[in-house]
Amino acid sequence: MTPFGIGLLGAARITDKAIVHPVHVTPQCQLTAIAARDRGRAEAYAERYGVAEVFDSYADVVAADRVDLIYNPLPINLHAEWTINALKAGKHVLCEKPFAMNAEEAQAMLSAAEASGKRLIEAFHYRYHPAFEICLDWVEADEIGELREIHAAFDVHIKDNGTEIRHRVETGGGAMMDLGCYPLHWALSITGEAPNQIEAKAELTPVGVDETLQASLSFPSGVTAHLSTSMAEGAAFRATMKLIGSKGEIEFNNPLAPHNAFSPGWLRTAAGREAEISPTNTYTWQLAAVFRAIQSGAPLPTEGEMILRQQVSLDEIYAAAGLRHLRYLQDAG
Repeated sequence: MTPFGIGLLGAARITDKAIVHPVHVTPQCQLTAIAARDRGRAEAYAERYGVAEVFDSYADVVAADRVDLIYNPLPINLHAEWTINALKAGKHVLCEKPFAMNAEEAQAMLSAAEASGKRLIEAFHYRYHPAFEICLDWVEADEIGELREIHAAFDVHIKDNGTEIRHRVETGGGAMMDLGCYPLHWALSITGEAPNQIEAKAELTPVGVDETLQASLSFPSGVTAHLSTSMAEGAAFRATMKLIGSKGEIEFNNPLAPHNAFSPGWLRTAAGREAEISPTNTYTWQLAAVFRAIQSGAPLPTEGEMILRQQVSLDEIYAAAGLRHLRYLQDAG
């Protein structure tokens, strides 16, 4: 069987966890190509992790014959350009979250995928871990009765060193974009709906991106979701979700990465039911699911309409907080 070739755009820190290590335990897949802004950095990365070939540019990786899937972990403002280029070149794309600067970019990317006939998947890795599937099963099985409220948070300090892209307006920075997108995605995945009413407030950093943000979302079913995120100094790691139903509650510690030994995940109901947590990491589950789906044609929960629902909701949260300009830079001046 010909190996399933993966091309890497850049040598981002997340690539080690998201692709490199999962590839090494997924024998059907191969790290085929890489390019970075600095060729020397790409060469060092390829040497360290066994990438087959180093190219001079992202365009060369996208065009490479042995590449089946492009992994796009570039800054958010480059996601649309290089995802669309890859799709037009006949490659599937796994694009890091958050997907795009705004909903218009996301729609253009989805339209390119439809035109190409190739798969475009957002890399919400948590969604592929069995623990989250168990959580969804419990809700579906009426374990806590009618769902009424979702409380979800993700906090972690992200220091601004002067070049940190998550602190730059032009590269799509902000706590809600980088961190809060997870609690939002948890809520959208659980409700299966788009919110019909949003309230939000934020505190900004000196350079003008959201340092903290809280949002309340109402859904057509009557469920309300209360989301909180912070990348401020002093923010300790927190990734939590509580689901409140008419006859019980579900608590999920670290739905983001339940396998994490430093902040171990647990999933249980107030009635004492507890799920066993697989120690296999979320990224390995994700790559395995992506590979199988591309081979079989089966749909995935982080592609298609779900991508647009997430991006529209992000835009609406920013607009509700008075920060629409952070998603639409042309409005800033």
